Amino acid sequence: MNDDGTASTPDDEGREDWRGEVPDPERIGHDRSRISDEEWDDLVRQIAEPSATTGDMPAEDVRDALEDTEHWEREPAEPIGWRTASPTLVLSWAAALGAVVLLLIGVIFFRPLPGWYLLIGLAVGIGGAVGLFFHLPSHRSADDGDGSSV
Repeated sequence: MNDDGTASTPDDEGREDWRGEVPDPERIGHDRSRISDEEWDDLVRQIAEPSATTGDMPAEDVRDALEDTEHWEREPAEPIGWRTASPTLVLSWAAALGAVVLLLIGVIFFRPLPGWYLLIGLAVGIGGAVGLFFHLPSHRSADDGDGSSV
């Protein structure tokens, strides 16, 4: 409603009035922190392009060239996994996980669970857990740092 009591229409509301009340951070104008669409497209195009060129030589030719020029030899990779771990560590893991499986099988298939079965399962599980506890490192190496890195 207008001040004189007549109904207001969208044309009467005076659109220029509210534009003067827009806070400065929300005004669209020449802002140095904003970039144009062309500049944005150029940035996106640069990101999409690979920054390093791939070599035209196959990997075997690179190895041959390195062997010829620098007497480079490929070192065999160190084996990883449970085969390089100490036998007591592997046995401790097997006991700890095996006890859980043993007790689950007993609970599912043997109703009521025999006392000797429960005792063996608990003994194997506790023995595996104690073995794993003794395999924890007792000191920190100099490469560990202060522990704050991820």
